[in-house]
Formats: sequence, C-alpha cells, structure tokens
Amino acid sequence: MSQSLDAYDRRILFELDCDSRRPLSEISRRVRLGRDLVISRLDRMQKTGVLRGCTALINPYKLGYTIYKTYLKLDGNRDRRSQLVAFLNNHPNTFWLAECYGSWDLIWGIAARSPKEAYDIQNQLFSDFSDVVTNYNVHTFVNNWWFPKKYLLGTRQSDGPGWQFAMPELTIGTTPDQHTLDEIEAGLIALLSRNSRLSATELAQRLGTTPAIVSYRLEKLEKLGVIAGYRVDIDRSRLGMTLFNVQVQPRSYDAAKEREFHNYCKSHPQVLEYIQQLGECKLELVIEAASYAEFSAVVDELRERFSGYIRNIDYLMVKRDLFHRTPRCLYEPLLDHGLKVAA
Repeated sequence: MSQSLDAYDRRILFELDCDSRRPLSEISRRVRLGRDLVISRLDRMQKTGVLRGCTALINPYKLGYTIYKTYLKLDGNRDRRSQLVAFLNNHPNTFWLAECYGSWDLIWGIAARSPKEAYDIQNQLFSDFSDVVTNYNVHTFVNNWWFPKKYLLGTRQSDGPGWQFAMPELTIGTTPDQHTLDEIEAGLIALLSRNSRLSATELAQRLGTTPAIVSYRLEKLEKLGVIAGYRVDIDRSRLGMTLFNVQVQPRSYDAAKEREFHNYCKSHPQVLEYIQQLGECKLELVIEAASYAEFSAVVDELRERFSGYIRNIDYLMVKRDLFHRTPRCLYEPLLDHGLKVAA
C-alpha cells in the first residue's frame, strides 16, 4: 500500500540515503525542521514500514572479494522454487537477491574470493536444484556506483522545494585490495550493516571496547574504502515505486561517451545504480519508477539522448526484492560467537 509522504518526509529520507549516520541535528538543519519533529517523522515512517532501516554499504573488493551476478531461469513446482529462494537468501555469500518478471526469474549476486570459489558455490546450487534451474548467465562486477534517490525531491534537482544539496556517489569495486579485518572491525561491519545509526558509545558497549577505539576504527575503514558509505533501506512498494534492472548494450566502446552517459545517469532522478561489468552485457542500470509508463519514458529519454551510443536496452521488472546485504562471509568467520550483533 502506497504511503502519503510530504516534502519534509521525503527530504529526511533523502538525507539518510546520502548518509544515514548523519546526526539528527544536522538533518534537522538541512531539512529546516526542529529536531523533535524530525524524530517524530522518523518514528512514524518506521512504524508504517516506509523506513525499513539504515545500513552501511560495504565494499567487498577492498577485502579481497569480487561480486559475481548470476541470472537464473527456473522451472519446477512452486515449493521447489520457494526452497531455492530460501536457500539463496540464507547463503552467507549472498550480496543481492531478487525475483523478476521477464527473460530471467532470479538475479543472485554473491561475493567470492576467486573464480574457483564462485564456481564451486554455483556448482553446488546447480547440483542441489538441478530440477529447478534450467538456464543461467553470469556477469562479474567491475564497478558499481550507487546514487541517492533523487526522485524523493522531485523530477529534477531544480524541482525540489528550494533546498540545496550535495549528491554523493558511493562505489563498490574501484581498485581491489586485500585488507584484513580484526575482530573489532568485523564486529563494526556486522553491527553497522544492521543499523548504521548506532552511536560510537553503543558500538563500543556491544564490542567490549571504548568509543575512542570505535571512532578510530570507523575512520580507518572509511578511509580505506571498506565502508563505502551509509544508506537507507526504504520499502519502495510503500512509495508506489517499482524496481527495474536495465541492461545497456553500447554500439562501440567510447570512453568519453561513457563518461557522459555515466554523468547523465548520476543526475537522473530515477537512476539509482550504474554498473560496469564483464560478461554478455557491459553496462547495467538500476531504475525506480512509479509506473511502467514512467519507466518507459525514462528508457525512451535515454535512447533519444544517447542514440549514437546506445545500441540496445533490455530490462527485467523486479517482482520481489530481497534487498542488498553485506555478505556474512565477510565478517562472520572473524566474530566472537558471544558478540551482540543481532539487536
């Protein structure tokens, strides 16, 4: 059910989507509402289910992992398909999972340390669910840029209610690295992946350390790029929005044209992600729209504006988004089992 949000609600969600660890005092100043009013609106949006939570965006590439995305075509009865989805959703390497309408039924992203590890994970899946999986295709993420939900403020930046804002660009990928986490850092990632608004004091209490050490480790993880940023988890269905996964086939490789295309997508209110990858399709976009007609208008706009660059556009409509998450394999093996990360 779609929820009615006013301009202040949307601005609060936008600020959290830019940086969900922003202090309430800063959000209050940016939104031009009293702190108590901001808290009241956040409480209401949580109770109605619009605001699902606030999370850290972790870059697995800085920890020696790569993201592999598998498209799956399914057959079989409903029970077996449900068992497959449950298996993938609970897998410790899962980065994203979505059920789709279109030429593929599932999109499954995993984090793996090597092509061999990714192969073994997929091979186990195909073996255990050989009666369900009828076809598949694999892409390897190179860079994945995340943009804030600009549609919350209007169709274009100038259409907003007069507020000025900066637009971050959070990145998964970039230059790979092999940073090793210790137990405190693994605990921070586990906790912040569930609730990025936990204070340094709360984090320290759960990790059995001091706020000063927590602040130092957080600054370190941010500087290294392990923590790419902090986002908000919004139930888009309550905003009347639908997610589309869009594959873009360029006519030819042109670095200058791609930079222009990237910058345009970054500023577009409906484009949430821009993905460079290895595989059958070089570029992918993630787009949210209020209707199929609105989505079609976005696609037509891209085709017309970049007719000399885009050869073809294909897409999937996401039926059920099981959401991005920090793969548990990144931190679970390093955690003390008594660590309070579930709350």
